[in-house]
Amino acid sequence: MRRISGRGVCARALCFTAVAVLVGGCSDDSGKGHTSEPNTGVVASKICDGSLDSQAATALQRLSGTDRFDELTGTNEAGEPNAFSLNRAVKHLHDEYLKRSACWVYKSGDESGTPLLEIRFLASSNHPSSSEKQPGSDRVRYPLGVYALAGPYGADLFFRCPTKPTTDDAAIGSTNYVKAEMTAPADHMRGGSVNKDRMMILNSMARAVAEAAGCPSTAALPKQVPEAKDS
Repeated sequence: MRRISGRGVCARALCFTAVAVLVGGCSDDSGKGHTSEPNTGVVASKICDGSLDSQAATALQRLSGTDRFDELTGTNEAGEPNAFSLNRAVKHLHDEYLKRSACWVYKSGDESGTPLLEIRFLASSNHPSSSEKQPGSDRVRYPLGVYALAGPYGADLFFRCPTKPTTDDAAIGSTNYVKAEMTAPADHMRGGSVNKDRMMILNSMARAVAEAAGCPSTAALPKQVPEAKDS
């Protein structure tokens, strides 16, 4: 497994605004320098606290070209395990960036130190307009939640889920939405359905987070990812 301390993780929050992950790239070395121990990894359905359903697990295998994966070990800025947890994701929805539970997925045996994808969840008081025209032909909207978009650097999915802070020093107050954000550059992926495969993974994890947060009916996220819409 790959080990890194919380302070070794770059504050990518500086690179994100609204759906900035889809608009422009953010280059950092936060994944580099990790050491890899001999490990056969885990299957896709076990990664990210088991939040990938069968379709999402298959999508991850298509995108990566492998069927074994690793997550980070060590601890984050909250002094909690780097390995993703649905309960911790919900607990830290309103906290600052580096305290949120993130799922960093690596291809098992990959020595590059660069994660295949990174997924985080955060509370949001608003969401982009679904009627807003997105610039560029490499951005694709999906009729999921209240807003969903896949682009060259990842994907975002906003869904309705009222939540309140669980810590005294929360960075965000009570909100009505949760944003699922994925950093996963399309040019690092394989297969002929990169946009939909990334959205399938994000949607599956969002459904699991909504369940853990007690808002599955409000979130109304379907099991099947519908076809993309014109952006």
